Parts: sequence; C-alpha cells; structure tokens
Amino acid sequence: MSTRHSEIKLTIAKLIEVAYSKNKGLTTSIMLDAGFVKLTVDDKGNALLSGKAGVVTFSGQDVINELGMQVKRVSVSFKNEGDGQASYTATLNLGLISTSVKGSFNVEDLITQCSGLLCIAARRLKNRPAYIERKLSEAMGN
Repeated sequence: MSTRHSEIKLTIAKLIEVAYSKNKGLTTSIMLDAGFVKLTVDDKGNALLSGKAGVVTFSGQDVINELGMQVKRVSVSFKNEGDGQASYTATLNLGLISTSVKGSFNVEDLITQCSGLLCIAARRLKNRPAYIERKLSEAMGN
C-alpha cells in the first residue's frame, strides 16, 4: 500500500474521531447501524456523517489541512458488513484529478481507540502525540 493511501486511511479515521468527539452517541449509532453510511467533506471543511441513525455535522478543516494538499471534496461510503466490520470506498477530489482507496476496519476497534484521550486529542489536532497516530492507524488496519 502506498504512503498516500495510508495517509488517506488515517484521515478517514481522524474524521470519524472528530465526529465522535462532537456527538459520540450519535456517531456510534451511525457507524454501528446496519446498512450504508456516508461521510462527505466540502472544500471549506464542512463535514457531514450520515446514516439511518441520523446526521452529525462538524468541521473537518484541520484534518484536511493535515493532508498537505488542496482537497476540493472528500467522499467516503461505508457499508456495515456485520460482526463489527465495515468496508469503505473513499474518494478525494483534488480539482482536476481524484484518488480513491478501498479498505475495511473493525468499527468497535476504531470507536474504542477514539475514547478517552483520543477524543480529547481530536479537539487538539495540532501537536498530537505520535502514539495517537499509531493507534488510529492500527485501528484502520495499517
């Protein structure tokens, strides 16, 4: 897997982490509910996580800025596969080009990694300790 794909997967985990810190109960319900979930981020960093359980809106600007590239839009489609597993397809629109990555992760592992210190850290995306980056990366299967 390329470094860029690893960065995209970590970005998805961070966006879910920010949604969780904004409204952990609803984010958990959305991510664990059977069916499809959609995460979108526009060019201004406005983010929307939606599913059958509801909608969480939040700012994903700091997370997108960490990518170090001009992102016009992020779109991630998740499908709950059962047994806590979720598959996803993420597309980043960079203007004239776009890049996609597919993968899967254990939702409960990701949400567990996001509890406590990780959600506090989500509010302080700058100066995040390296171990937090490693935990999120591990939860996403890297």
